[in-house]
Amino acid sequence: MFMRPSTDIELIQERQQSISVLLRPDNGADIDNIGKLLRKIKNIKHNLLQLRKGISLPSGRVSIERGTWASLQAFCAFTAEIREAVQRLHGAEDLSIMARIVHGIRQSDLLPVGELITGTIDFQQSKEARRTCVMQGVSAELDELKRNYDGLEYFLNQVAALMIEEIPEWAQQYVKNCIFYPQIGFLTVVSLNPESGRGNYEGEGLSDDVWERMFVSDGNIYYKNRRMKELDGQYGDLYCMIVDKEIEIIHELRVRTLEHEEALIEASDLCGELDSLIALALGADKYKMTAPQLTSTNIIQIQGGRHPLQELVVPSFIANDTLLLGGSGDGTADETIVSDLMGEVPSMLVMTGPNHSGKSVYLKQVALIVYLAHIGSYVPADQACVGLTDRLLTRIATRESVSRNESAFAIDLKQAAFSINFATRRSLILVDEFGKGTNAMDGAGLLSALLDHFLNLGEDAPRVLAATHFHEIFENKLLPNTPKLSFAHMDVRVDLETEIEGDTELLRLS
Repeated sequence: MFMRPSTDIELIQERQQSISVLLRPDNGADIDNIGKLLRKIKNIKHNLLQLRKGISLPSGRVSIERGTWASLQAFCAFTAEIREAVQRLHGAEDLSIMARIVHGIRQSDLLPVGELITGTIDFQQSKEARRTCVMQGVSAELDELKRNYDGLEYFLNQVAALMIEEIPEWAQQYVKNCIFYPQIGFLTVVSLNPESGRGNYEGEGLSDDVWERMFVSDGNIYYKNRRMKELDGQYGDLYCMIVDKEIEIIHELRVRTLEHEEALIEASDLCGELDSLIALALGADKYKMTAPQLTSTNIIQIQGGRHPLQELVVPSFIANDTLLLGGSGDGTADETIVSDLMGEVPSMLVMTGPNHSGKSVYLKQVALIVYLAHIGSYVPADQACVGLTDRLLTRIATRESVSRNESAFAIDLKQAAFSINFATRRSLILVDEFGKGTNAMDGAGLLSALLDHFLNLGEDAPRVLAATHFHEIFENKLLPNTPKLSFAHMDVRVDLETEIEGDTELLRLS
């Protein structure tokens, strides 16, 4: 939604209606509940992609509770609750988003997935083992393997006791116990003789038994002998057998989950859209925004417009108006809105004023209002009528880098050329301090030529906002005298009686 503003008036109006319903006082408790549920789920497209790759464990230090299976389990459970909560909203019966949520979040797809995961994955054991473990009761074969593995300690104590009875009495004190290592198998542990570097006992006195030294660790030597090899043949590598069986079960679970992939993605997209609308509604309520009127007339009419971010960091913000009318293409206005306006409406506004007087903030403020209107949001203004806009073209910021073999002035020229080549009558063009990268007369000439080009487009003229310090443009009358061009400046109050030097910027457009 935020990445792709729309020019579909019906879609934009539908989002505005959804926001108005979400702002109803009698829906406050339900919206809070839905918000809490949305915070508990994730965008599961990434999790489904991980499943396709065969990855179910979280990477790095992320806990198992935030892994793929836990996220999918939570998504299935909480999404069903979101669907029920949406149905309780007052006045939402006719909203498209609500109908799509009710029909698009299908419990027949989500509940089986959630039950499969809950009945298969043992999250507590997975957390302790740092791998995906399977619940008891899923596979009789796996349960038997786990019982044998869990009973190894008692079993190996018995094996060690029997072995000690078979070896010579003098060597019994050196055989400590028997142990099992995954992939290595069963081993006999014998104390190390520090003088010889060998075990204190290596099978002496036993016929047909070779004690093969495997490795040394912590003052002990680990041997593979006939009895240990018999245990390897009888029980195998229990741990690896358990892991292999669990991998097989998890793979089957993954295949069955991916059968519902389309339904899960649809539900995720709907939850994301609902989350965006709730965020817009909460922002509209908190920052006193109003619903703009979207029209096919190529106009921008804003009363009491504010910059939604700048007003948060200043003690008081001065609201400003905007009125621009671009070309109509065929020479006639699209609607009757223009007839309600007094006199000629300009397509271009050129403003000047001292530094820090609010020129750049004003340009960005208008662009943000136009952008917010096209995603269906309320806007920070007392009233706004915004014509459909296809592009926001700017010459505001110059990003220099040592990796680019270009000067700041060359970058500015490229941005201006891009605006010239791709502007349409429905574009909004912002120009801030263009031409300052060269001498004053050349810069003033370049800016005048750029603005004159847009003015001469006639009925294909875009809406243009420009800010400049080039007073040569006004003194030498470099721009034509036309009703389509208006001038403005930021008010400054000069108080000659105060002892403090300097002027006071009022941040008001005049």
